[in-house]
Amino acid sequence: MALSEVQKLFMATITEGIVLLFVTFVVIMLFVRYFNRKRSAALGLAVAFAFWDIAIITLFVMRVLTYLQALGKITNNFDFSGLGINIGYGFSALSNVFIFVFCALVFAQAPLFRKTGMFVPFIIGALNGITIGMLIGITTNSINAGTNISYDLFPTIYHLLLTFFSFGALIFFTRQPLKQSTTRWQKAGFRFIILSGVFGILIYLSFAIDVVLQEIWPEIFQSYTIFFFLAYIFALFMLSFAYLGYVMPDFVRNFYKEQEEKEMT
Repeated sequence: MALSEVQKLFMATITEGIVLLFVTFVVIMLFVRYFNRKRSAALGLAVAFAFWDIAIITLFVMRVLTYLQALGKITNNFDFSGLGINIGYGFSALSNVFIFVFCALVFAQAPLFRKTGMFVPFIIGALNGITIGMLIGITTNSINAGTNISYDLFPTIYHLLLTFFSFGALIFFTRQPLKQSTTRWQKAGFRFIILSGVFGILIYLSFAIDVVLQEIWPEIFQSYTIFFFLAYIFALFMLSFAYLGYVMPDFVRNFYKEQEEKEMT
């Protein structure tokens, strides 16, 4: 039996709440790592995930308000969901910028960054600024016109491409230290980082497919398609691999060290 819109909205709210808990935990651990080591690259990464956390917080709060609207607890018709999505994409764009800054700091000796310094991250920042500008324009126009706040297809695809650049750079530049690493735990850490980048791209690819399906076949695909929920499943994988790769808790590191010691004996 097909789920009602209220049921799907409830599932979306719970899903975003779960992701919020995961990302908040990862952000806390990344800042703990930074305060222990005081390295600028660690701070850039923590800030990148902090902006992602703010995006999820906004989405979750607005989704809760939308659910209360659906239950009749809030009587006005303001489009909380649309506003949450646009604000969320805006903070996600800021996260993209700091992911690229992290790459530039960690892989400063790579030819691209050695020759250009922070110029490429600056360009990436400007391009993501266009995303934010488009979202502000769409949101403002919708509010002034008294219509629902749309999250149009073009900004969605544009943000997907920029996300691909940021996480793609992370994947690309991590390949070299993976090849050069000598211990099993180091190799595992770099593989986890690469996997977090892959799932980071899949998150926004799924969101884009969700929007495209609703645009092309609205009579078949309405709000909260399977790709909406799939995006958050990918988010949980991305966060898990990010935690394992960037933080590498002691029990994981020790596991790989023990495996390596067993092979040597």
